Amino acid sequence: MANHFFSNSNLNFQILKTGLTKEQIEKIIPFDFIGKDFFIQFYIAYDGVYFPNGASIKTYHSNKAIDSEYDEFEVEFIYSIEHLTKMWNVLKNRSNETKKFVETHIPFARDAAGNEFFIEFNTGMVKYIFWEDGLNGNIIDVVPNFKEFCLAIRSLD
Repeated sequence: MANHFFSNSNLNFQILKTGLTKEQIEKIIPFDFIGKDFFIQFYIAYDGVYFPNGASIKTYHSNKAIDSEYDEFEVEFIYSIEHLTKMWNVLKNRSNETKKFVETHIPFARDAAGNEFFIEFNTGMVKYIFWEDGLNGNIIDVVPNFKEFCLAIRSLD
């Protein structure tokens, strides 16, 4: 199968599962967001991805004042739909602040430290959260949508 989800030809990845249908994905994520069509096609082809040799993504900043320390993030997994649902439900049972956040965002990937990437429903923006200090000031806009996220992932090799 030709890979049209990742543009980096050196990217090593393992597909976690396959076999999802559009209807199954829509049942779990009924919300519309920019890039949802690509998201659905990705999950039909790859129900989760692991990057065994490591991968990273550079951020797209609308706010140039962001420290350059936050220009690049490691990506370990893109969650399977099953894991995405599990993580979303776990987050719904955390603090009131986190509950409110996940009413408008869904987790879909993480780094090796357990920090997560989210899609914001009304914009499609992919955001990254450092969980060490909760949500206070630790939300960073990464790229405009899920498609840009996938296309921007690069191998660490």
